[in-house]
Amino acid sequence: MEEKKEIKGMWWLPNTPEKQISGTLIIGNDEITLETIGYFDENNPIIHLATQQVPHYDVIWGISSDAKKISLFNSYESISFNTACPFPLAKYNIQIVAVGKHIKSLNELGNYDIKAYFKELPYWFRPNCIHFDGEEKKYNYVVDFKKANHTTIKIDDNCILRLEGETNISNDKFGMRVQIKQTSTLKFELSAPISIRDAQHQIFIFEQFLSFATLSSVHTKQLLLIDNDKKTDPTQNYTIEIYDKKEKASSKPERFGKYLFVYETIKDAFPAIIKKWYAEKDFSPIRAHLIDSIRHTGLFCSTDFLNIAQAVDGFYCRFRKDGVGLREILDNLRREFVDIQILELSDNDINCICDSRNYYSHLLPPGKKKHVVDGLELYNLNHKLRKLLLCCILNFVGFNNDEINVIFNKSNNPCLDMISKN
Repeated sequence: MEEKKEIKGMWWLPNTPEKQISGTLIIGNDEITLETIGYFDENNPIIHLATQQVPHYDVIWGISSDAKKISLFNSYESISFNTACPFPLAKYNIQIVAVGKHIKSLNELGNYDIKAYFKELPYWFRPNCIHFDGEEKKYNYVVDFKKANHTTIKIDDNCILRLEGETNISNDKFGMRVQIKQTSTLKFELSAPISIRDAQHQIFIFEQFLSFATLSSVHTKQLLLIDNDKKTDPTQNYTIEIYDKKEKASSKPERFGKYLFVYETIKDAFPAIIKKWYAEKDFSPIRAHLIDSIRHTGLFCSTDFLNIAQAVDGFYCRFRKDGVGLREILDNLRREFVDIQILELSDNDINCICDSRNYYSHLLPPGKKKHVVDGLELYNLNHKLRKLLLCCILNFVGFNNDEINVIFNKSNNPCLDMISKN
């Protein structure tokens, strides 16, 4: 969601379609609300005032002024009264919106495919749809889908993932300006029914992968469900737009030069990598923690250091050997990745990491541990641990040490720089 949308329409509860009220759905970057004249349940104001409970609706249906069916999920109601006014106003805070179909619940199954857009994806996976062809006094920009970037991967028996470029061409009404835009899309073609929840989960896993690849917070720009039951009928609208109320981190996709890696860097390995990323159930519980641990926040404190140390510890216990102390973990991983060029972890670093982790974790008194550091020294330890964690994740998804070196050598991300000496 980038621009604020306002959708005027009529709204009702699925079990009482005869009671419809008018209102405006507002979809913004940080909120989704429905503002209505009147309310759905005549008893709600009395209950609300008497018990101070907030009325909740699992689903509200509506029809927009341009005849689109709309479903609103997980709505919380607030009502304002004015004794001088003959009608009340109600406001509903909504979690998820589906524009294009009446759906009974977030778990209702449908014959859907998935299509998603991300700000970062065209920079990570170049669309290559537009090509320049010029000669003397003749200049052409050509849209050539034969040369466009695309890849198709069978994730499992029920799912095919596609990345491909697409273009949009528009011109003003006088023909004086022609605009050609290209972007990259993510598609999932599915042979089994899915729900909105299933679609969001499928996209969330790719968000995590792209967050890892770009070392930034990646969120879906737009999520669409393709209703295959209606796709064959040209009179039917078969696209369902999904809007989700969730916090959006600021993103600068043009910083692609600082991504950990782009598609071209791992092109040959990408099919195996993305299949493992989706297939590894053991990786799922700690994947979000690992991703959060390696993203830059712009600020640094001891909690960031503790998160990185915990992530390294958790990774080793889950995928190498359980019941091992942090000192042994760090020493073993240092040997495992000994030929990774950017790693820099000395015996003294390991001592400082272990003592500092105990000190900041357990709030020990000063002097209890000998090798405790803070300030710039702690920041540098955090920097070294982050690089070690990157090696762990890259190794887990299938890259050997030589391939990891290639990825690091082609990346300009500051996370991979040498430590600060000042």
